Amino acid sequence: MAESTGIYAQFTIEPVEQTFKSKEAGRPIFEDREFVRIIIAGDKHTEVYREATETDKERFHEPYERFKRGLSAREQITGTPLSQWPQMSSSQVKEYEALNIYTVEALAALSDTMKQKIGMGANETVAAAQAFLESAKNSSVASSLAAENERLRNDLQVLQEQVRALSDRLEEAEGEPRRSPNRPPKSARETTLEL
Repeated sequence: MAESTGIYAQFTIEPVEQTFKSKEAGRPIFEDREFVRIIIAGDKHTEVYREATETDKERFHEPYERFKRGLSAREQITGTPLSQWPQMSSSQVKEYEALNIYTVEALAALSDTMKQKIGMGANETVAAAQAFLESAKNSSVASSLAAENERLRNDLQVLQEQVRALSDRLEEAEGEPRRSPNRPPKSARETTLEL
């Protein structure tokens, strides 16, 4: 199951006291366990924090992989950070982050209910985020096509150089320059010149 847009998962390692082992040892014994914090963009009051299950690790596989590579909780979130979007001021970024909205993608995916919680200007900001993402997507397609076009031009140039080299080799092997298809053979030209 893929990670839903607007739902973030952050993984951490927390020490959990082992009650039975602690009683046996007569001192506190802890074991490190993986925990997950699941938050919904735009809803600062809804948060799940519990020991991570295999389902969590599969559902949020990208953040979990980043967690396993040693990245912090904020680094586990993917997307374009609001702080990198020129349309947002620093204070707006802080306001949205307080609502658990960290990326332009999460902002663009806000539901109508979440937009109502944000208040005035939310519809315009969400529409701007959607337009930004659409523009970036179109720009990406154009860049990809331009790169492909450049690669094909380079391939064509290499092929043309190879054809020229083969043509030169063929001329050397025949001992005389290659004639054009419309040019008569050498013996026919000589007889025409003698007349």
